[in-house]
Amino acid sequence: MSKIAILSPIDEIIPVAKEACRKMGENLLVQKVNFDEAVATAKMLEKSGTEVLISRGTLGLKIIESKLDIPVVQIPITGYDLLRTIVEAQKLGEKIGIADAAEILQGVEAIESALGITIEKYAIQTVDEVEEAVHHLLARNINVLIGKSVFIKNVPNPNVKTVVLRSGVESIIQAIQEAKSLLEVRRTEEQRTKQLQAILDFIADGVIAVDEKGIITVCNPSARRILNILYDRVIGKRIDDILLNSRMGKVISTGKEELNRIQDENGVKIITNRIPILHENKVFGAVCTFQELQKLQQQEQEIRKKLLHRGHVTKYDLDNIVGKSRSYQNAIEKVKKYSQVDSTVLLTGETGVGKEVFAHLIHSLSKRADGPFVAVNCAAIPKNLLESELFGYVDGAFTGARKGGKTGLFELAHQGTIFLDEIGELAESVQAQLLRVLQEGEVMRIGDERVIPINIRVIAASNRDFEDMVEEGKFRADLYYRLNILDILIPSLRQRREDLPLLCSHFIKELQQNIQKNIIGFDGEAMEVLQSYHWPGNIRQLRNIVERSMILSHGEVIDKDTVLQAGGKDFQQLTTKRKEQTNEENGKLQEYEREYILDVLNQVNGNKTEAAKILGIGRTTLWRKINNQ
Repeated sequence: MSKIAILSPIDEIIPVAKEACRKMGENLLVQKVNFDEAVATAKMLEKSGTEVLISRGTLGLKIIESKLDIPVVQIPITGYDLLRTIVEAQKLGEKIGIADAAEILQGVEAIESALGITIEKYAIQTVDEVEEAVHHLLARNINVLIGKSVFIKNVPNPNVKTVVLRSGVESIIQAIQEAKSLLEVRRTEEQRTKQLQAILDFIADGVIAVDEKGIITVCNPSARRILNILYDRVIGKRIDDILLNSRMGKVISTGKEELNRIQDENGVKIITNRIPILHENKVFGAVCTFQELQKLQQQEQEIRKKLLHRGHVTKYDLDNIVGKSRSYQNAIEKVKKYSQVDSTVLLTGETGVGKEVFAHLIHSLSKRADGPFVAVNCAAIPKNLLESELFGYVDGAFTGARKGGKTGLFELAHQGTIFLDEIGELAESVQAQLLRVLQEGEVMRIGDERVIPINIRVIAASNRDFEDMVEEGKFRADLYYRLNILDILIPSLRQRREDLPLLCSHFIKELQQNIQKNIIGFDGEAMEVLQSYHWPGNIRQLRNIVERSMILSHGEVIDKDTVLQAGGKDFQQLTTKRKEQTNEENGKLQEYEREYILDVLNQVNGNKTEAAKILGIGRTTLWRKINNQ
């Protein structure tokens, strides 16, 4: 079927239309139709695939008024067509009348001026005015009527001559060109419509659009799925009949958008954005986009899981736990039990005992192991920046704020664990905000008015005495008791000296590849030095000494001198102190021994030979010990 069809009620137009098609090289359908059958024929052609109709005059107006879904192009009446027809009418009579659309009559006025004649004119707008127009002109005593065929048929007076206003080949060519342009535009619009429909069908957001009366014009599959509504019950319906709380009428009446509104519709909790459709400050309708809140939260969780690839993961597990001492194993048992619940854990112990390792271990053994692990050293971040780092901020919250705002560390830890090391260093204002996070499970970014729900597990650590800090007013008592639900005291290295050989072997194996030296271990004297040291820096200090000793060692076994060299001043002072202690102990032993010998001599009345025999030593040795030589 031809995409463009030409319909005419006049026999004479048919060959002219075909000539126009031939000149343009177009194979179009050209068909004669009766006036009464025109609309039915047009609808049949539309149904069979015709996309643009070409017609003329009153017939064209009638087809247009039938409100087809395809465009109708009117064959124009050119100035040449008017001039030719008027000249023909002058041959039939002097008083000429014409009825037609206003734009045609304007062309008649120009010809009147050129020819120096007067023509009676009557402008019409609809087909219903044809009979009235003819009677009006006849009442003006015209003797020649110019008009399209429908006017001619309505002339009751046989004394009045008629001339049909026809279109020439040029006019039909012009109409065909316009029809082709409309067809191209229609193709482009169809393509855009299909693209838009594909987008609407694909996106996960629900989309509903209404006109200025609140009638639904668009409802995509996601909207129907989310709200559990049927397609055939939506398009063409009033939105307020479908949704109880649409608020689209409010947006249309005020012309103001409503963004990020949480509401219930059809038993589903959604987050919606509603905006008016404006053109030249006039509202032509509104669009509502929405997402299912539960689905949005799930997507948020998936996004946050991807933060695992940004380094928020645990680095330690049970393989990093070295120690068989009772105090240390008791602490590990607590870790295994506490990891199975979500309660807040407070880790305490001296600097360097491995509090962060314990925090990593609790997370990796918990049900949150697949979530992020965010470690924060509260003492390492400047106090004026700590609040913005922990809670985040919105765009423009303060001078120097990053454009677009920033996600806080608490948000990054959602569905996972946040480890707050050196928590005793928190400022009092931040302590109050942290207490709210722990109690309410939500954070508020700096400069924002809305709260963000979070699901996190908090592990805190400090080497300070919280009870003293609370008593001195340096730490909030309510926060301390909120943190100290589960506590683990990690023993110092001094309290588990028996673990030193195991720890040294572990560190040697760990450092071997980096140092690239074959080190077997420490000899007896070297280990004795290590075990006699007080280790103020605990595990961290021990690892440093082991690494330094491995680098300084000349053989596979690290000796005492190497350890003393690696330990530096502290270890050398320890050796000096031990020598002084040994000399003192030796002096006391010698004095005790001399007193014992004198007591034996007294018992044998000073007989040195007898006393030497009792003591099991020679007389010379006896004499030397008595005189401290």
